[in-house]
Amino acid sequence: MRLANEGEELSHLNKLKPEEILIRWINFHLKEAGQERRVANLGKDLKDSKALMYVLNRLDKNKCPLDGITDENDESRAAKMIANSIALGVPDLVTPRDIEACNVKINTIFVANIFNTKHGLEELTEEELNAIGILDDDIDASREERVFRLWINSLNLDGVWIEDLIEECKDGIILCKVVDKIKPGAIDWKRVEQPPKNDFGRNGNCGEALNGCKNKDKGLGLKMIGLGGNDIVKGDRKCVLATCW
Repeated sequence: MRLANEGEELSHLNKLKPEEILIRWINFHLKEAGQERRVANLGKDLKDSKALMYVLNRLDKNKCPLDGITDENDESRAAKMIANSIALGVPDLVTPRDIEACNVKINTIFVANIFNTKHGLEELTEEELNAIGILDDDIDASREERVFRLWINSLNLDGVWIEDLIEECKDGIILCKVVDKIKPGAIDWKRVEQPPKNDFGRNGNCGEALNGCKNKDKGLGLKMIGLGGNDIVKGDRKCVLATCW
């Protein structure tokens, strides 16, 4: 929530890709450091290392000084920035040439490791939590929802990229694809309506996904007590999360 734009709720943030969260995080610390500069990507905008030097300095001024930020040579500046990150406790993952090469994948891993080592975001106070109407259960559920969403996206399912787990699971097709990916043959695709024409079709698809979960012989053999296809069609958050879990 510290990274939320004005008017955004937790549900909006939950739809952001990890790269978008990291870009917001960098810009948050640049703003807090009094810098006008902002980054729009994790590639060329990090090439001169200045943005990350300011972020690291915000996280720990003693271990991550700004020495070298005025160096004319990008490689020299990158070397000092990386040394600062290592002093902070970030694994030694990149070289100055990696930073100069603007490799988005390498930079994303590097920035994510800085974030995971020390994000520098203050916990929300009780007053702030009350003001935005978030309960501890909401935070836990959002974290859980994000984990499941990223996990499903990592399965490389054909035509599947989830941005809203609860909404996009309603038609049952994605859940069927997940179950069939884990155990091929668990889903009887002849019983799946693609796309479903109405709630009756969506309910049938969700029921087939749950059958694939519960079937001990062809399916996953899971215990799905108290969960029905209609719960998923209605967007019952707890039921969707329980099914993914």
